[in-house]
Amino acid sequence: MQKGLIFINSQSLPKQQQKEDGPNDECISDKISHLKISLSSTLDHFFPLAGRLAIEKHEDDNTISVYINCNFEGVQFIHATAEISAEDILSATFVPQSIIDSLIPFNGVLNYEGQSHPLLSVQVTEMSDGALFIGCSANHSVCDGASIWHFINSWSAISRSSGDHTSYLPPVFERWFIKETDCPIRLPFSFAEKFSAVRNTRNAEVPPLGCLVERCFGFTKPSIAKLKARALELNSEAKRSREISSLQALLAHVWTAVIRARFCLTNSHDENRQILIALFMNNRTKLIPPLPEAYFGNSLIGGDILVKEGVLLAKGFAFLAASLNEVVNSHNYEKSRSFFESWVEKPFIPSSGDENGIMDIMLLARSSQWFNKYGNDFGWGRPSAVKTGRNGKYVYGITTVSRGPVEGSIDIEICLPVEVFKAMEDDAEFMEALSC
Repeated sequence: MQKGLIFINSQSLPKQQQKEDGPNDECISDKISHLKISLSSTLDHFFPLAGRLAIEKHEDDNTISVYINCNFEGVQFIHATAEISAEDILSATFVPQSIIDSLIPFNGVLNYEGQSHPLLSVQVTEMSDGALFIGCSANHSVCDGASIWHFINSWSAISRSSGDHTSYLPPVFERWFIKETDCPIRLPFSFAEKFSAVRNTRNAEVPPLGCLVERCFGFTKPSIAKLKARALELNSEAKRSREISSLQALLAHVWTAVIRARFCLTNSHDENRQILIALFMNNRTKLIPPLPEAYFGNSLIGGDILVKEGVLLAKGFAFLAASLNEVVNSHNYEKSRSFFESWVEKPFIPSSGDENGIMDIMLLARSSQWFNKYGNDFGWGRPSAVKTGRNGKYVYGITTVSRGPVEGSIDIEICLPVEVFKAMEDDAEFMEALSC
């Protein structure tokens, strides 16, 4: 996972660190030192991030188990400078991935490499206009989005309060397993062989994004409300039950526009072409008993829809919104338990896309508008923007959901070919929601 925060008004230090006189480079030096100290203090509580992944071999049945070795080897901290400004990123229509690559560490590093790589890497970059970019890359097999933002929120709180450890919610490390699960979970020995083979042979260069670029669309609270009202109006059953959430309506609006644009650009139309639409959902509240809010680890489950392109185009945005709602409503403990049990019985390693790294089309939503991304004040104000790194962006239609900078707004970052974005700009129905 790669998260980045841009701080434009970063010239001022926390009050406890301010000096009456002194050059700017001394202020920056103090600020970097303060960030290191507060990061170290935060890791006292989130100590698994300072460890490494380890593999234990079980000779009795030729299996392995993977665990976090909390050996306190530490995290990586990089202080860098860049000849780019915050405006170079914020003013661009398409996010310049080559620029973001230089600001967030561990591009292309895979989770299993946490055996030798730190589980967390932080890069603080001074930009040419005085802005600061804080980039964090965390091993996704150790924690999910909820947990890494919990860590970043806690780090900023401890930094802002100059080490006051009462200003954050302590993480919970108690593990959750299905009853009667034999621990540790044992995996085929071939997994270790596969890890070693890939680690020794894979190209060290960061793979290209191919034809994909990323663009961020911002939607205001009023425009989202209008989309939800329209989805409810067009779905009589949903209207009666008041179902279909704001996010479901918003994703349906964006993704239907993507399919319309793609269809218009395709020379050979195939209405029977299958489109995979998927959501990553937080599993914490669905387990029995529910996991605590501060559970640190992974608790995600996926839900998907397989739909024919012609059906989606004919039935439109309201149909997709209702379908997304159905997927979310079907997410329950029984489904989670069934997935966990089947995985333990027959483990598999998820991969990113096809052999070329990019699937034909898969609209996949990740992250959440509920994560507190804009509340991270390290002592010089809140961030002006939130960005994500390239990892995980090898899929056509990968969609990152974020809370917008204004209360109630939502930002949708999506990876698509440039020509699809240009076709969406000519789509009056799509653009109307952006202008509200």
